[in-house]
Amino acid sequence: MNYAIILAGGQGVRMENSNVPKQFIEMFGTPMLVYSMKTAQANANINAICVVAPLSAHAQIKEWGEQYGINKLQILAESGKERQQSVYNGLMSLPAKRNDIVVIMTAVCPFVSQATLDKHFDELDKYDACITVIKATDAISFSNDGQRVNRTLQKKKLFVQQGPQTFRYGILKSAHEFYLQDEQRLEVTEDSELVLNLGTEVSMVLGDRFCIKVTYPEDLAIAEALKSIFEAKENTLKKTRE
Repeated sequence: MNYAIILAGGQGVRMENSNVPKQFIEMFGTPMLVYSMKTAQANANINAICVVAPLSAHAQIKEWGEQYGINKLQILAESGKERQQSVYNGLMSLPAKRNDIVVIMTAVCPFVSQATLDKHFDELDKYDACITVIKATDAISFSNDGQRVNRTLQKKKLFVQQGPQTFRYGILKSAHEFYLQDEQRLEVTEDSELVLNLGTEVSMVLGDRFCIKVTYPEDLAIAEALKSIFEAKENTLKKTRE
């Protein structure tokens, strides 16, 4: 079985709208989360969807699943305080076996290409973990204190990580459990970091610049501007495959 875990537990405080978390804000009349649900629904490799969200939102998410024809939505899990907790809760809610595949998606990246998802499943024939990246277009400065530069990293060998991330279930579950056993653990924001800590090789596939993450109000405006272009590109790709 191949599962998609869609993370929808954020508070969205940077969207300057404390009443509606960013993953539930509507874009052209459709809740942001539904775009990710539709993407997972449309991918032939994915058998079942798990949405990780606050318990208070579960009934609404079920309604959206019915309204938008997301019949792969089979599991709802409770989100945690931090991202790692949410992913782990999602993993523990799955009736998955060790070699099953789990795609980690986020509810605030509405434009994940079907081609990108397909590349992930191709990579899982060779690796146990895969992430999506785009090439860095600028140099990146590293700072320990947020005020002074400790090191400037040149863009030639740098990649910016996007979603989704894909793993063998057993590898990802072990990585999270290893992390939780460390009493001195620091907060992590990416599952790939946990898997790398196990010594597991992580493959990369190139995504595209349509896959923006809606974090700030201006990101929503950019997403709305990109929507028709992205959908036209996806429709063209779909026709070439039929």
